[in-house]
Amino acid sequence: MEYINKETLVTIETDCELTGDWVPVSEFKDEYRLTVPEIKVKLDELGVEYDSKANKSALLDLLIANEG
Repeated sequence: MEYINKETLVTIETDCELTGDWVPVSEFKDEYRLTVPEIKVKLDELGVEYDSKANKSALLDLLIANEG
């Protein structure tokens, strides 16, 4: 299966199941291409509170959870 890293956008082909920042390419969302400042703007527009020191992965999880 082919996986892509949500942080770095690096892809890898493996028979193992990957977790964490790795998602199957088939489940990759356009939101993963956003920069941290772009994610923060979207979270602000949605009225979602976040830690200003949060990393991209944590911010993406918040964005995806709140976009519905």
